[in-house]
Amino acid sequence: MDPVVSGKAKQNIATVSVIASGSIAALKLLVGALTGSLGLLAEGAHSLFDLVSTLITFLAVRIATVPPDANHPFGHERAENLGALAGMALLAGAAIYILYHATKRIFFHPAAPVVNAWSFGVLAVALVVDLYRARALRCASKKYSSQALAADAEHFKNDILGTLAVLAGLTVVQLSHFISLPDWLVLRADALAAAVVACIALRSAWRMGTEAIRALMGDVPVELTERLKRTVESLEGVVKGSTELRTHFVGNRPYVDVTLGTPRGGSLESAHHLTEAVEKAIQDQLAGAQATVHVEPKAIPHEGPAASLRAIADQLRLRVHNVNVYTIDSRIRIDVDLELPNTLTLAQAHRYSENLERALCRELSDPVAVAIHLEPRSDKPRPATIRPSSTQEIRDLLSKLPHGTNTRVRDVLETDEGLVVTLEREFPGDMSLRQVHEAMTDLERSLKVALPKIIRVHVDPELLPPA
Repeated sequence: MDPVVSGKAKQNIATVSVIASGSIAALKLLVGALTGSLGLLAEGAHSLFDLVSTLITFLAVRIATVPPDANHPFGHERAENLGALAGMALLAGAAIYILYHATKRIFFHPAAPVVNAWSFGVLAVALVVDLYRARALRCASKKYSSQALAADAEHFKNDILGTLAVLAGLTVVQLSHFISLPDWLVLRADALAAAVVACIALRSAWRMGTEAIRALMGDVPVELTERLKRTVESLEGVVKGSTELRTHFVGNRPYVDVTLGTPRGGSLESAHHLTEAVEKAIQDQLAGAQATVHVEPKAIPHEGPAASLRAIADQLRLRVHNVNVYTIDSRIRIDVDLELPNTLTLAQAHRYSENLERALCRELSDPVAVAIHLEPRSDKPRPATIRPSSTQEIRDLLSKLPHGTNTRVRDVLETDEGLVVTLEREFPGDMSLRQVHEAMTDLERSLKVALPKIIRVHVDPELLPPA
């Protein structure tokens, strides 16, 4: 739901509550003063404090709708929790004051109030208004997830219970004019009703106040954290047991920070896709959650020496290719090509090679032998030309080689170092990749032997059209 729309709706609801609380408080206090009913005065005071609490709610709701700023990057929604806490503190103060005077009248100065039609009339009106407002506020608090409106609904609900208690007390006094009732009950019924009102208010203040305090202290259900962890670790690509997760609420909006491990050697692109999957999974479990996901590379059980080598090379910011792993008796042998800038001296390049070998030996628990081939690399573009004569020379050479069937010359580059030949060769679709690679290697070797000025051959394998 649009925060602006919900904010305006909550403000309108709070405004109506202010008017309702003020009207009811004025009626109860007026009739209570005229009749001397402590119960009505208690209810009037209770409603008056409800009015102040509702004004606080109105202010808190307005502040909560203010968008995030530099000082409040998560927004201002905790203003609703503060508003609810302030309202409950006022309610508790009013309840203690009412309970004090009720106790005095019960034990030291018992007296029955004057009961007339106005007494019952104002209670009837208050009862109808409180019923309507409590129901409306309860529905609105659920719809807009507003703790401040929920607190206001609790006020009106307590007013209903208090009104019924006062109504019962005044009914006892009124009945004493028609039937014989014990004097101790008639003289104290109104004060007892006031004490009931105070106790109801204290119970409400305690319950709603503790909820507001838990929200402000960042209280999160334990089962929520465990449930979100299980959800995250059920996703493919997340290392089991690596997830750390923290959830906090700003108002009613949840924020989730996740740190998780993923197998080493993956690309940045795959890590990004994983974070998106985690965010969606969390939002499915916790509606409206904003998740921040941090991904760390982790070694997994039975990772394998080749994956370990590539991960270590990434850590050292080195580029490797052509990794081959052999098992000789109980010893592992790894052959790898290490790409290094062609501007390095052999001594400089050798230091990189030794660093890679030492890091790999520390990583692997099994005995390992490493053979590193240093390969010069240049990332700068090098001048090259395409000459028809060189292309034709390669075509003629292919026609004479037994490995040259089903092969087409794409282009031949002439560089300062020699010729770079790019070919396309067709293979059956059911042929294994290993067999294809061996055939391409044989073709490359035959071309280099036949024409030594060829320095590099690229063979692009294509599918042989079906017969």
